[in-house]
Amino acid sequence: MQRKERCLVLGGGGFIGSHITEELLDSGYDVTVFDKLNFSRKNLSGFLGRIHIAEGDFNNEIEIENALEGADHVFHLVSSTLPASSNENPAYDVETNLISSLSLFKKCVERKIKKVVFLSSGGTVYGIPETIPVRETNSTNPICSYGIVKKAIEDYLFMFHKIYGLDYFVFRLSNPYGERQNPMAAQGVIPVFMNNAIEGRQINIWGDGEVVRDYIYIKDAVKVLARSLKVSSDLKVLNLSSGTGYSLNQIIDLIREISGKKIKVEYQKGRSIDVPVSILDNTRVMEIFKWTPETGIKDGMSKTYNYLINLK
Repeated sequence: MQRKERCLVLGGGGFIGSHITEELLDSGYDVTVFDKLNFSRKNLSGFLGRIHIAEGDFNNEIEIENALEGADHVFHLVSSTLPASSNENPAYDVETNLISSLSLFKKCVERKIKKVVFLSSGGTVYGIPETIPVRETNSTNPICSYGIVKKAIEDYLFMFHKIYGLDYFVFRLSNPYGERQNPMAAQGVIPVFMNNAIEGRQINIWGDGEVVRDYIYIKDAVKVLARSLKVSSDLKVLNLSSGTGYSLNQIIDLIREISGKKIKVEYQKGRSIDVPVSILDNTRVMEIFKWTPETGIKDGMSKTYNYLINLK
């Protein structure tokens, strides 16, 4: 019997990581999930018996080396910072994300890893867009440390590819949403707003609610990520998005429609780090992967809402 290829998913216990893990399992791969010591298994509960688990610190070279044992492909989803708070301590961002990523790539070369798939940030790498929708060829002018570090990791992957032959894909993901996203987290407006609606709490918004973002249903996104292991392309950096923008006010209106609840919104002074409009051009990824996002915003949000209601 032929050995299954094994994927190491760094950050595999989280919202995005658990969906990637599930899609990889369904695509016939062996999967090792690496995450923090004593991380919650809740997101993995539906397929816990089918995966290998490695716990540790992404900044610990020995623990990463041990996790890489037997791996053919690596998905890098780890980040110790958030866009909104990364500017408070850029040195920490560099130390825990950039330096540790360089160590990982070096080990991937030594281990002859076939492909690294890195999840970058479509929302922060470009900064304030020159044009809408934002193409991969647009200038990158990130205005937060999170975006600067993501871009630096992309550039180092290019270097490792050119010098050492390490194959890779970078996906600049727009705003993913869906089941298993933490409604109590600092990121992810759709589940956070929905949870407030479910519990009858006021929704607080920075600015006037006209900030526009490109939301992609997570199960659509991970189909591309899993398929990327079988796809070859000279174009290594790809936007992964729905290609459609919605304002925060439109998202709230959809939550009202889906939930049937009255929602009170409090508008607060806008933040300088918030890019006014971010819609990613997904032409490149659609052509290379023969892929189209299947789930419309209302359908995806309805599934997310049902998931959150069933948690109560």
